[in-house]
Amino acid sequence: MRIKKHLLRRLEHPVDRPLRTMGYRDFTSNADWRDNLVSFTSLLWHPKRRRVTCGLTAFNNDLMYEFDPASGTFHNLGFQPLAERFEIKIHRSLVYDGNGNVYGATACLHREDQRQEGAGGRIFHYDFERQVYDFLGIPVPQDYIQTITLDEERGLVYGVTYPVFEFFVFDLKRREVRFRQYMGSAPHIMALDDAGCVWSTWNARTHNLFKYDPDADRVVYYHHSLIEGQGADLMYPGAGPIDMMLNGGDGFLYVGCTTGDLVRIEPSSAKVEYLGRPTPERRLPALAIGPDKRLYGIAGFYGRCHLFAYDRQRRNFEDFGLIQDGEDQLYIGHDLCISDQAIYAGETDTEKRAGYLWECTL
Repeated sequence: MRIKKHLLRRLEHPVDRPLRTMGYRDFTSNADWRDNLVSFTSLLWHPKRRRVTCGLTAFNNDLMYEFDPASGTFHNLGFQPLAERFEIKIHRSLVYDGNGNVYGATACLHREDQRQEGAGGRIFHYDFERQVYDFLGIPVPQDYIQTITLDEERGLVYGVTYPVFEFFVFDLKRREVRFRQYMGSAPHIMALDDAGCVWSTWNARTHNLFKYDPDADRVVYYHHSLIEGQGADLMYPGAGPIDMMLNGGDGFLYVGCTTGDLVRIEPSSAKVEYLGRPTPERRLPALAIGPDKRLYGIAGFYGRCHLFAYDRQRRNFEDFGLIQDGEDQLYIGHDLCISDQAIYAGETDTEKRAGYLWECTL
């Protein structure tokens, strides 16, 4: 595996205390941290544009970029002038529509003492050719958006908010919420099954599965979880065990768990099948389907992040090793995307330097 790291910002002054103890005021009071302590939190490969669409965490609100592999350069997509001050992150909230444009949503990191000051996270649409943002609405006032999933056929966006974990259904045509429910649990990202139902977790203690059926406009609650009694709070306090979820195109939903395990859900029965784990490490935050139909993903945490593949026919893992370039190792992986030549991994929550975009060639 050949690995190359790409730098968007250079941090001059490393953060001098644990990130988990800090809030919006801390990050924005230091100009270097505000402008340069970026993370790559959402990634999409655009086959027509031949570029990686990058959603960032950036405390100066500069959240949308493209990376051009041909030149090795980043191009600013102009989000910053349009941002509200607490919109400092696109967490796991980028998805292409059928025209190759992108829907996104904004997340936050301010604390409860500033909750009344924030308007709430927005859903937006970006047209690459026209270079225009269309802000569609705030689904849940004062709360921001951790993740979205698009059902373009029905014109719906599903999302989960933060810091209050509400599940919502947003009607794109009407530009309004058609369903909201407090769930007490948050996934890293959700996925649609082949029937168009979206899956996530509910209950702050047990993090059981649920699905929302858009045709019936109702939630189906299940009373079992992915990894019984395990995986909660490993992403952040209150979060559930879903680190990554995708529709495998074979009738199953594949889920990377915060425990480091890979499982799959059979949607008609909600049965969870354990598939194994690629490494002994915790966290499995990213998965994508490769051109060979294997699942490619990131497994690991705190500088022990591996790139792996899972063969669904043979039911085995291939570990390609640690993602590192020189002395630098991928600290925490957050998302990945696959081009026809490389795999790109986004890095988050670094303290001593800015996060990199990592390019891996097998």
